[in-house]
Amino acid sequence: MLCGLFNPRVPESPNRFGLKREAQSCRIHDMNWSGARALILFILTVTLTSISSCTPREAPQRYELKGKVVSVDLKGSTVTIAHEAIAGYMDAMVMPFSIKDKRMLNDLAEGDGIQATLVVAGPRSWLEDVIATRTSALDPASVGGSSADPQAGAAVPDFSLTDQDGKRVKLSQYRGKALLVTFVYTRCPLPDYCPLMTGNFAEIDKGVKSDAVHFPPTHLLTISIDPEYDSPKVLRDYGAGVGANFGNWQFAGGSKEEIKSIATFFGMSYWTESDQIIHSLRTALIDENGRLVKLYSGNSWKPVEVLSELRGLRKYPGVGVVQAIDRETGTLQIDHKDIDGLMTSMDMPFRVKDKSMLDVAGVGDQVEFTLQSEDTGLVVTSIKRK
Repeated sequence: MLCGLFNPRVPESPNRFGLKREAQSCRIHDMNWSGARALILFILTVTLTSISSCTPREAPQRYELKGKVVSVDLKGSTVTIAHEAIAGYMDAMVMPFSIKDKRMLNDLAEGDGIQATLVVAGPRSWLEDVIATRTSALDPASVGGSSADPQAGAAVPDFSLTDQDGKRVKLSQYRGKALLVTFVYTRCPLPDYCPLMTGNFAEIDKGVKSDAVHFPPTHLLTISIDPEYDSPKVLRDYGAGVGANFGNWQFAGGSKEEIKSIATFFGMSYWTESDQIIHSLRTALIDENGRLVKLYSGNSWKPVEVLSELRGLRKYPGVGVVQAIDRETGTLQIDHKDIDGLMTSMDMPFRVKDKSMLDVAGVGDQVEFTLQSEDTGLVVTSIKRK
C-alpha cells in the first residue's frame, strides 16, 4: 500500500486497443503527506496496544510477616505493626498496613501478636491470612496500658512529673492556659513517630507566637516514655536541639509508675522490645479549666488542625453599649471599653455566632459579652444585658 508514498510514476502501457493509459494501481501520490502520516501512526498505535494487552501482569509477591500491633485505626482501615525483618523485602520497623478483610480490625488490640501474609502487587499492598494472638508476655511495669480513650470534656487528673530542669511540675499549674501534651522518647529512630511529633510541636509553638492576639495563652508539654534513659539533662539537650523555649514548652519525665499512669489515662500503649520502645501515639489538647478538648491518635494530624482548635479556645470578655443591630449581616455595633489583651476602647461591629443573640439586647442597652477567635475573625459567643 505504501508504493506511492514518494509519488513514483508508473510507466504507461498500451491497452488492447493500442491506446496508452497510466496505471491506477498505485496512485497514492494524490494522498497528501499528513494523511499518510496519520494512517501510519494509527496502525502503529493499534499494533502496540495489541502487543501490550497481551503482556502478562507481574504476579503479586507474598511475604510472611510477624510482629506486634501498635495501634488500630478503624477510620483509616489500617493497623500499625512493629514487625520483624521481612526476608527479601524490608528491615524490622514500625509501619501501618491495610488489611484485606476489614472486619479483622475490630478484633485487633494494641499489644496483640500478629502473623499475616503481606501481599505486594505493584503500588498496592495489604495483609491477608491474619492471625492475632492476645499476649500477656509484656512487662507490666513498662506498659502504659490500653484503656479506652477519654472523651472530650473529661477532667484530666492532676498528674505529677519532673521537667528538664529537675523540677517537679503538676498539670494543675497550667490552669488558665491551653495545654498541649504529647509523648515521645529521645532515642526514637522512626522519623514519622517521635521526631514528627516534636516537629509538629515546634510548628505549633511558632504559630502561636506569631499571632498571640488570636490564640489563648498556650503551654506545650512533651512527656518521655523512656524515663530510665531520658534524664532531665537528656531532655534539656533534646529540647534545646529543636529550639524550644522552656518557658512555654517543657519536656518532662518521671518514675515508671508516673509515666504509666498518665499514658494509660490517654489510652496510650508502649513497651520495650530489644533496644526500642514500641508505642502508639497520643496528643491531647486540654483547655484552661483542665478538661480534655480533643485527643489526637496516631501521626496523621497536622499542626494547622491544632492551631485551629486553639483559636477556638481564645476568649475575650468585654463590656459596652449596643449602638446598632444589623439582622441581615448578623452583627452588633458595640461601643466597648478596653478589652484586655485584645484592643482599646472603640465603637465597632462584631458578628454574632448565633443570630438569636441579636434579640438579647436593644440599641442603647449596656451589655457584657464574650469574643472568641475563629478562622473568620472575632465572633460574639455570649452576650447579656447588665
